Amino acid sequence: MKKVVIVGAGVVGLVLAKELCRLGHYVTVYDAKNDIKEGSAKASGILSKEGLATIGVNYKSAVVNTLDGAVLHAGKELLKIKAADTKAYILDRGKLVEECLSEARSAGADVVLGKSVQREDIRLMKNDSDTVLVGADGSVSNVASTCGFPQIKEYILTYKAEYNGARLDDPHSVDLFFSNKVSNRFFGWTAPYSKSLVEAGIGISSFARSSSSSAFKQFLKNETLHRMLDGANPVSGHASMIPVSTRKRTVKDNVLLVGDAAGQVKATTGGGIIFGASCARIAAGAIDDHIRNGKPLERYEKAWRKAYGLDLTMHKMIHGYYASLGSRSLDMLFMFSKLFGAESFFSKYGDMDRPTIMIKRFFLRGISG
Repeated sequence: MKKVVIVGAGVVGLVLAKELCRLGHYVTVYDAKNDIKEGSAKASGILSKEGLATIGVNYKSAVVNTLDGAVLHAGKELLKIKAADTKAYILDRGKLVEECLSEARSAGADVVLGKSVQREDIRLMKNDSDTVLVGADGSVSNVASTCGFPQIKEYILTYKAEYNGARLDDPHSVDLFFSNKVSNRFFGWTAPYSKSLVEAGIGISSFARSSSSSAFKQFLKNETLHRMLDGANPVSGHASMIPVSTRKRTVKDNVLLVGDAAGQVKATTGGGIIFGASCARIAAGAIDDHIRNGKPLERYEKAWRKAYGLDLTMHKMIHGYYASLGSRSLDMLFMFSKLFGAESFFSKYGDMDRPTIMIKRFFLRGISG
């Protein structure tokens, strides 16, 4: 009888475990951390309302704030987006992964914490014809490197900190700061957890000759940010690394990759839960078909790329375009976008996850529609 071993007990790995157990399979999940919440604070918890509705997780208890707006900054130019209703949530990532663990175990998954899977373990499982091995072990995947998968070419290095006592104009709106001089090939942000607790963060390309912590220190000098955080107390700070390109291959023999390990991440924002969990559900179907009917696991590769490959490619293209712009070009882009009605369009039809849907809306209604 074939078994499934998943390396990595993050949201994506646990969603996959739950789905496979519901399909009747025996699943073991290993993770080196002893506490499931360990490391959760490194990642921001902004997730779209529509996207969360698709991943099959009861996330409600993890919600700490609702978002209906965003202010985009480029020099002195601003784009203000304000929707009529909630478009995204800020979640406590620790509570979210706790819920995922509970759901996976309730479905029958054997989740083993405090177990570090070594390269020799991975090689043994890879060579076991009765095992399907899944790497859900993050952007620097031990499964991917041990099994010889193509490398991810670019990462975003982030640093973020929480501040208590911040001065917020709108506790339900995020601020995004675009400057390739400070946030090389990415952006800075603030996200309100409450009326006075805010997260400030920045990301830079792994190609940059700098560190995310030094970029963050420079970011704090921003006039708007300085005014917001004046008198506020820093609570904690965290660094992390996010892939911004997909691997060219995510299946080899009896091994497949999901989530950050596969690079199933939005290059524009670094968000990976929605696409990763959605691809995990596709992986569950492919693994089920492989075990029951002998179908090749390569069907997973074709299926997830058909469903989400175009959107991920468009996120990558948008990221590449922004990364090529200097400060003056960014200012001009924002100015002309405002003139042509971008604020109204994105307020009505903006979609954090699926740029293909926004493009369809654009051609149906026009940017000022």
